Amino acid sequence: MLATLLTIAACKDSPTEPPDQNVAVVAITTPQTIMVVGASVTLTATAFDADGQKINNAAVTWRSLAPAVATVSPSGVVTGVSTGQATIEAEASGRVGSVTLTVDPDPCTNPIALSAGQVRMLSGPDAVACIKLAATSGSSDFLFITANAELVQDNTGFYTVLLSGSAADIAAAARAMVFDPQAYLQQQAIQQVDDAEANVRSQEVSLFRRVRPAVRDAARRESEAAMAISAAIANEGDTVTIRVPDLNASNLCTTGYKEIRAVVKKTTTHSTIVQDVAAPVPGFTSTDFTEIGNEFESLIYPTDTIYFGKETDRNADGRVTILYTPEVNRATPSGSTGFVAGFFWGGDLVKKTEYDELGISCPQTNEQEIFYMLVPDPSGTINSNPRSVATVKQNTRGTIAHEFQHMINQGRRLLNPVVDSAETTWLNEALSHFAEEIVGRAKRGYSDFQKLTFADVNAPSTQDYDAFFRQNILRYRTWMQRPDTSSPTSNASRNQLAPRGAAWMFLRYAADFHSGGNLKAYLRNIVNGPDIGLRNLLQHSNGAQFDDLLSGWLISQFTDGLPIPNLPARYTMKSWAVRDVMTSSHSSNTFPLLVTPLPNTVETKSISGSGNYFRLIRVGSSPETTFRMMAPGGSMVGFQGARVYVVRIN
Repeated sequence: MLATLLTIAACKDSPTEPPDQNVAVVAITTPQTIMVVGASVTLTATAFDADGQKINNAAVTWRSLAPAVATVSPSGVVTGVSTGQATIEAEASGRVGSVTLTVDPDPCTNPIALSAGQVRMLSGPDAVACIKLAATSGSSDFLFITANAELVQDNTGFYTVLLSGSAADIAAAARAMVFDPQAYLQQQAIQQVDDAEANVRSQEVSLFRRVRPAVRDAARRESEAAMAISAAIANEGDTVTIRVPDLNASNLCTTGYKEIRAVVKKTTTHSTIVQDVAAPVPGFTSTDFTEIGNEFESLIYPTDTIYFGKETDRNADGRVTILYTPEVNRATPSGSTGFVAGFFWGGDLVKKTEYDELGISCPQTNEQEIFYMLVPDPSGTINSNPRSVATVKQNTRGTIAHEFQHMINQGRRLLNPVVDSAETTWLNEALSHFAEEIVGRAKRGYSDFQKLTFADVNAPSTQDYDAFFRQNILRYRTWMQRPDTSSPTSNASRNQLAPRGAAWMFLRYAADFHSGGNLKAYLRNIVNGPDIGLRNLLQHSNGAQFDDLLSGWLISQFTDGLPIPNLPARYTMKSWAVRDVMTSSHSSNTFPLLVTPLPNTVETKSISGSGNYFRLIRVGSSPETTFRMMAPGGSMVGFQGARVYVVRIN
């Protein structure tokens, strides 16, 4: 993954390479946006055509618009000269990309003096090795966040944090983490769901690469023919045959499925709701099917399609199929604390003829958009796991809201001729968890950026909270408890709670401050790509660099809800009262974020995209103090993405 700032600029009069290369965009990649005087950083410029395709060997000319602050060499090496800001430009074929870098004084020779609400950011091994705090005349409270802003996914940086120099009396250490057995069981239950979904998503990514040429050719031919003849439209009472994938199979296309018969129980404008003839009884009533169809039609369908885009329609019936089948119940082993409520499988969006054209065997495909859902089983006839009607009906709501984003995302990327890959797991899951929140907001009548408290999402009934909010909050709690062990941009989001929860809130932060106030367009643009992962997110975040997102998100997760005077607005979430929600949703009524009190010598690590929190509270005036982020052996840290964010609380 690359952190890339895309700037489409007006044409200049002096092109630097032949016009037949058709440069449309110049993207500058920078490992950091803040540096200290005397330090250097290497920038990279990449040219793209109008379709987003990379142009190799494009000639690039570099220049600094403020050479007194920072100079740039012909190869893109920037050197800090004096304090201030410098805009660096890269030009190719008359197109210009730019990035603004901040040059700060060396914090080791120029001690930092902050007033309450001020923030200082230090970037790179040199800057974080020696950070001196100026002497204070009264009591003081500082937050230090050590972070890893490496652009490579799952890069782990190991380091030691230490504080040197005498200090005034230190305030009492923070409370120990409280273990909540009920929350632990809830987290374990959700983990089982994530484990099951991981197999489906990973097989989709592999399948995408192989089938996209045939699918796009077929889609183009269908479009040209205007699809004059649509598929047979199912009616209530019809019996249909569906091939259900086995969640645990290593190949869902070939041996990992079972053919079942199902009866159409309810149809709406955009859904066909069917139930396996082998479903246990008693189960859903006709009233239940009607209520499920009505909520999909009036809430989930319009919300997800407005925010993420319209789904494909591979069988031309104009509907999404929702199948309730005991085959989903079988995916949960006997005695499990959690259960799989349902899933979507992208292999169903590819037709048999398209598989055949590529020589791929996939007899499983149903050639349509379909959700596979759990059925009620009050007596526990399947794997001795009782599932009440109320439980299954309730879990249908959030599951479909989540899986529908996956369906939309996979379909739109599959048919888009300029997209080369399925979305990365972490961003795909972040979008789907965002879908749960957005549908919940729509159900409760909350606007896109309305700041929600726990009381807002938990009242007047807990049913909406359980369906659309609770699981995101529980996942995020696991990241807060150990931010050193996971990251929002980690590939571990395939099957781990913490990175999924962090990815949801990281994307939520990006939307709060970098969507231009238009959440619907922002999310639709991300779904459409054409890039993937972090680069995709940054290309649609109005010029934000990874440093901007990471620092703002990490700081705001601590400072949100605290009465810190003069704190810049970007360190307070717009959409969530984080401290209130994460405190009030826990039985102990304590804020779960792990913050280590200083002074302490701590050996720890940060995965790229995450960080650790340290707090120094001093009673009375204090002399100059030095904070260091070093390699475990005492030398400078070995990763360029090393960051320290210093915030004065009071």
